Amino acid sequence: MDSQLPKNRLLTISCLLLGFASFSFPCLAGEVDVDMFGLTYHLHRKGAVRDAPLKLDHAGVKVFNPGIGLGYDFRTDRHTDGFSAIVHGGLFENCNNHPFSFVGAGARYRKFFYKKYFWETNVLGILSYGNDSDDKHYSLAPLPYANIGIGRDYGKYLVTYFLSYIPKHSGSRITSQTDMLFMSIGVSF
Repeated sequence: MDSQLPKNRLLTISCLLLGFASFSFPCLAGEVDVDMFGLTYHLHRKGAVRDAPLKLDHAGVKVFNPGIGLGYDFRTDRHTDGFSAIVHGGLFENCNNHPFSFVGAGARYRKFFYKKYFWETNVLGILSYGNDSDDKHYSLAPLPYANIGIGRDYGKYLVTYFLSYIPKHSGSRITSQTDMLFMSIGVSF
């Protein structure tokens, strides 16, 4: 099928993400993030994917999108408040069960409250690679990416629950025809 990502492109994207990870973690003085993607919520029924293979409701407003991401936070001590530079990349299944990948850079703000609990926000500019749901052709597109998270510091690692926002048509037509929320969980070492 022409809608599937060719195997050589999937290999290229995987190698780029591995290279990105290797390049980003040379000194490991900062924080390595591993994210697990999961639930997508389309804010307007008009843009929902009714024929999504992994939809969780009849209308396709809620869709399961499995995937994994890698990131790096350049702060010197992950147990501190404040701003830091971050890089992030990931690969997951879009609502039509086709691979969607991204890589980008931006900033993170983290604030601790009540002992070991914290909230954070991440804002990135990313380059995404995915297919248009109408014509099934793959393309590159820049995309804004922002999320908020709440988490806990367990000493050797942090666990954060994220809610991310993607505006409609923000990555040409490879994103959705509606605003979307993504829910994910991240573990930082």
